Amino acid sequence: MDNMPLFPLNIVAVPKERIPLHIFEPRYKRMIKDSIKTGDPFGIVLKDDKGVKSIGCSVKIIRVLREHPTGEYDIIVQGQQCFRIKDKVQENDQLWIGNVTYLEDQESVPADLLEKTRDQYLHILLKLGLNEDMERHISKSRSFDFIEFINLPNKIKQQLIETNDENQRLEIINRIFTGAMTMVSFGTNGQQISEA
Repeated sequence: MDNMPLFPLNIVAVPKERIPLHIFEPRYKRMIKDSIKTGDPFGIVLKDDKGVKSIGCSVKIIRVLREHPTGEYDIIVQGQQCFRIKDKVQENDQLWIGNVTYLEDQESVPADLLEKTRDQYLHILLKLGLNEDMERHISKSRSFDFIEFINLPNKIKQQLIETNDENQRLEIINRIFTGAMTMVSFGTNGQQISEA
């Protein structure tokens, strides 16, 4: 188990995803300053109208865009690994420190499920005209790789990080892609888009 500063937000981070953040509260400015200095991650956890979730994702700062004279920061973080909060304590400045356990996936994934997900993903990219750097997209091999640049609702992203079974995550993503392919095949007015 590790101790990690927690950053409750109305967003869900997933492994590999890059997220821009503007940091302005004193407790989080301290957290970011420490993270820049040490290179240590902090955890983003979803805070919604039902409270703070117990499963989140560690993130590392990959770029400091700007440090304002006020001590505020504009940064980009990248998701690292999903975790479960076992316990948490609040420091004097109200920063939460979580005692977390990292979630491990079972490793074996059926080749046909991975191939189906990759095929649907590539098909959507091609339908949308996003055919640059295809080699990078072809080499994707984990569930979170396929949603790295997809803007999904918090509810679905939270479901994905709470599922520490790669096969189940790929099944969920396949259902999302199947729905997306239907939307890409038919325009918003119901007319079929022709393939040339």
